[in-house]
Amino acid sequence: MPRRRASCLPSGMATSLREKKKHRTRSEILAAAAECIEREGYRNANMRDIAAVAEVAYQTLYNYFPSKARIALALLGRDDARDGRAPDGDTDLVGALCGLAESISTRVGERERELALEAIIEALRGAERSIIRCLEPGIGEYLHEMLVSAQQRGQLDVYVDPTAMASVIESILNAALLDRVAGHLKEEESSAVAARIELVLTPYLRDTP
Repeated sequence: MPRRRASCLPSGMATSLREKKKHRTRSEILAAAAECIEREGYRNANMRDIAAVAEVAYQTLYNYFPSKARIALALLGRDDARDGRAPDGDTDLVGALCGLAESISTRVGERERELALEAIIEALRGAERSIIRCLEPGIGEYLHEMLVSAQQRGQLDVYVDPTAMASVIESILNAALLDRVAGHLKEEESSAVAARIELVLTPYLRDTP
């Protein structure tokens, strides 16, 4: 039986290359989807055409995005993606979360609203529980990391369950996104979303020197 050839790359470098390749493939899929949707319209664009334009296998496309709705929602968030890092030690928790809320709730402008509505309707038919996770796939983990970091800095009461609190804040962001897309939340009213987050967190904040 032939021996498997060992990789010449250190494991960390190999992982980094795989992640870069995945990121590149994801970007190519989104670019192909944008081209297909612009040319055919959301309803007429289909997954096989998107895979063909992106030059990936049909199954590979589904490995990255399980539905056309997920692709469309990812397109809406593509140009305003977070860098995935938790705030540093000098960041005010409420301020950081309110800034995130404002960014997400105002992301969908008039031009993108029709696409967002169609994508969200399709996603809800597919029993998507959190539309915000389509737009920001790592939002739950990001919020959890922010809250844990705040506890470690002494900003947030240690008895707060970060997982439960992250879920509450995610629900607020999800509702804000749906309101924004439906036209019920105007850009200048996004401060109301921040106020809801502040209301939820304030009882658990601690004074820090």
